[in-house]
Amino acid sequence: MVHFISYTRTSTKIQNLGLVAQTNAISNYVKSVNGNLLAEYSEQESGKNDNRLELEKAIQHCEKTGATLLLYKLDRLSRSVSFLFQLRDRLTKSNVDIRVMDMPTFNTMTLGIYATLAQSEREAISLRTKNALQTLKKQGKTLGTPKNLSYQAKLKGAESMKLKALNNKTNIQATAMIVQLKENGMGYEKIAVHLNNNGFQTVNGKKFTSTGVMRLFKRNLLKN
Repeated sequence: MVHFISYTRTSTKIQNLGLVAQTNAISNYVKSVNGNLLAEYSEQESGKNDNRLELEKAIQHCEKTGATLLLYKLDRLSRSVSFLFQLRDRLTKSNVDIRVMDMPTFNTMTLGIYATLAQSEREAISLRTKNALQTLKKQGKTLGTPKNLSYQAKLKGAESMKLKALNNKTNIQATAMIVQLKENGMGYEKIAVHLNNNGFQTVNGKKFTSTGVMRLFKRNLLKN
């Protein structure tokens, strides 16, 4: 039987329903895998703040008991890539495993990969937005309403939205796994089978194909 210690978080103190939803989902998950929930730690703190007292308590409890740290979603940890890398090193040193409910193949060793991809995507979106705004300002456009956008600017905006959709959380998670498996010498077709067998789905909720896997892998190369 696997022993779990859960950690839940919301960004503000008024998101009580968010904590309840996370707690209920975790409880159902533990039951579904015939596990044992030893303790629950929750806090309402911004993801930008890495000073998390309850998270620290949860980790220390895992270190003492050998339990697995259980999260509802990865973004409940932190938005800081440096924080996530430090956490990975600490959990590895302490032999503490980590599990994320909606990421079947996630573990302590892949934490850094997911963190890097997530950070890269946030920076890319931010840069595209800043560049678009600077271009409009140089053209003397008044920002704030769609009618101020030229045809070219609208096309750029549509392309930005398309890229954002293609690089959403679902694809970020799948890409991290694809990169890892490709580095281990696995082909696109076998990677697609691996993703499908482990619960991954495309943005449209469909199964992965070798072509889809290849596109995500090549897109990741272009971004880097």
